[in-house]
Amino acid sequence: MLRYALPMTDVDATTALESPIVARTRLVPPRLRAEVVDRPALVALRMTSPARLGVVRGPAGSGKSTLLAQCFAADPLPAWLSLESSDNDVVALWSSIIAAMRAVIGDFGEAYRRRLLGGAGAVDDVVVSVSNELAERNTPIHLFLDDIHLVEDTMSRRSLHQFVLSIPDGVRMTVASRHSVPIPLGRIRAHGDLVEIGPIDLALSTQEADQLMSSFDPSLNQAERAVLIERTEGWAAGLHLAGLAVAQADDVGSFIAGFSGTDRDVAEYLLGEVLESLTTEEREFLVETSILSRLTGDLCDAVTGRAGGADTLARLERSNAFVIPLDREDRWYRYHHLFGELAAAELQRTRPDEERLLHRRAFEWLRGAGEVAAAIRHGIAAGEFDAAADLLAENNFPMMNSGRAETARALVASFPPEVVADHQPFAVAAAGINAMTGYSEAARRWLAVAETATHEGPRPDGMASTASSIGLVRGSLAPYGVDAALADGHAALELEPRCGENWMLAALLVGRSLVMRGDVDESTEYLEVVASGEWTNIQVYALAELSLIQLGRGDAEGALATANIASTLIHQAGGDDLFIAATAQAATALAAIDLGDERAARVALRAAHRPMVAGGQAMPMDATHARLLLARAALALGEAEIARSYLRDAQGVIDSISDVGVMREEHAELMVQLDALQPGADGVTDEEVTERELEVLGMLPSPLTTQEIGDELFVSRNTIKTHLRRIYRKLNASSREEAVLIARDRGLLQTPND
Repeated sequence: MLRYALPMTDVDATTALESPIVARTRLVPPRLRAEVVDRPALVALRMTSPARLGVVRGPAGSGKSTLLAQCFAADPLPAWLSLESSDNDVVALWSSIIAAMRAVIGDFGEAYRRRLLGGAGAVDDVVVSVSNELAERNTPIHLFLDDIHLVEDTMSRRSLHQFVLSIPDGVRMTVASRHSVPIPLGRIRAHGDLVEIGPIDLALSTQEADQLMSSFDPSLNQAERAVLIERTEGWAAGLHLAGLAVAQADDVGSFIAGFSGTDRDVAEYLLGEVLESLTTEEREFLVETSILSRLTGDLCDAVTGRAGGADTLARLERSNAFVIPLDREDRWYRYHHLFGELAAAELQRTRPDEERLLHRRAFEWLRGAGEVAAAIRHGIAAGEFDAAADLLAENNFPMMNSGRAETARALVASFPPEVVADHQPFAVAAAGINAMTGYSEAARRWLAVAETATHEGPRPDGMASTASSIGLVRGSLAPYGVDAALADGHAALELEPRCGENWMLAALLVGRSLVMRGDVDESTEYLEVVASGEWTNIQVYALAELSLIQLGRGDAEGALATANIASTLIHQAGGDDLFIAATAQAATALAAIDLGDERAARVALRAAHRPMVAGGQAMPMDATHARLLLARAALALGEAEIARSYLRDAQGVIDSISDVGVMREEHAELMVQLDALQPGADGVTDEEVTERELEVLGMLPSPLTTQEIGDELFVSRNTIKTHLRRIYRKLNASSREEAVLIARDRGLLQTPND
């Protein structure tokens, strides 16, 4: 079986949440002298609105970050976070958001922030806890998120949307994006809780641009200023670059006469002018360190091979050279995004042969500093594939166990395939990481590579042997069926030290395989040993299965108690999005049904939906087992549609693997039960509206379009149309308006006066 999130020690937790890069940086807003234009009228007009969400959209250099910084400076209790591509990992995102709030409220999130280390499954509860704590404190904090367009991961977007919808009174959030905002805005806009500022609002007026250019060179005449304003199209950063270049020009008239182009062309032209105004040492420093997303003195010294990086950064920041501080101590910086991109292009254009060397130096420094993900990215860019692969193979369990599974998967995907193929420990790690994150096809592909390679020497993942490492990953995926997975488990039991963590993983694989094979009595021996162990993430699997065994033996009360223990442990470990949580909920539902508590059974069945959606693609055989259990509970409750969905998903695995133990017969039996629940011939059914359909139904009274409802629920327009057809059928309605009226009459929707 694969490892999932492990509880971490206090030392590990503190390191993960409070490292200088993860937690203490990106919290103080950039001073952004590079773009500063005083626009109090715009700030007062738009950003002092009582709306809880502000959105600022504009291209690089448009002044969006400046506007955010102005609002930040004027706010009595602001928290700032400049987002990065690494914040696509939902755990990293919320660790950073909580750290930003802690910079303002020192003890914020103390009770729950370490739960994030349990993994993505903890995020929903943490988001709720953040909202609740803000409400309880009644503190008018204002959260600023810059560069939100960099957040592309679906789970991260969903969590931000959840937070926006639950922001308590008095709390505000303002975000800036280069283009579209990755948060559905339809419902927020419809409720009047949104203030939007777009590129047209951000473009400098002629008067504002004229003032800016005059501040650089008062001797510029109106015609000269007009030329620069026209050719930058009011683009704040472009005008600032032009101002810097004008201030250094020997012949202003010639400079203006030769100035042409727009957007990136303007930037590249002006970059050359600005670089020419710097000393040779400063120019080399800027170009060489442009490979870094974050800069600190020691790292810059390592990359450039010269001392004095900290002083150079401080001097450039003071001299307004597009260097932005990221912490209160001015230890960490970043370049203005546009400037950094153009400086990197300059490096590629003028010194392409040196780029790999610079990345190699960054890799070595970051590896030594323990910044694993950043080091691996630079190692790949440097062509140091073997060293970067070794680093990921050594750290894949710590990354996954601290909630960075998606980061690990993205790093694996960034390696050339031939590197994975030539590096067996890395191939095993790649298979395990992809299996855990639900990319079963990629996991099987890398597992096949690992099986054909040979590896001498110690295992970087802590396993006793290569054979047991491969066997546990292969057994978790079970591509060859139940008996083969069982054999892999027994082999690993022989190879790993008895009752160690990896031995327990092997025992769990044996126990689960025996359950799917139908040998329940024999499986109990292994599952009870695992349940008595000290590793929570392994223990909960065994407890869920033991609960089902108790139920099969007629002990419904004992089964319910065991299932509740499993669910509690899963929740405490932050595993609510893992499908094992669905297995525990299925056991709860089935035990509750046996005890006659239909309400508790329905609650458990609904609770199982989220982990099956989030984690149901990982470990296909085990997920199929969970789906059959949930289908059985759904059928017992008369939920034909839910049962049909789970059985359909289970069918795919059953059809693709010849040896699925007793699950083929179980599936056939449940299909017979499903056929008996078909609706009457008149087409009118007594089917209940599902939880998801209730979500859609709740949005029908709003002015949201079908597309906007889909955006709110993170599904496609076609999916919403399918839900609407089912809603209309179940309510016997022919239109959206009629469905709303009938739903209100049945108590499914509140009336406007409620």
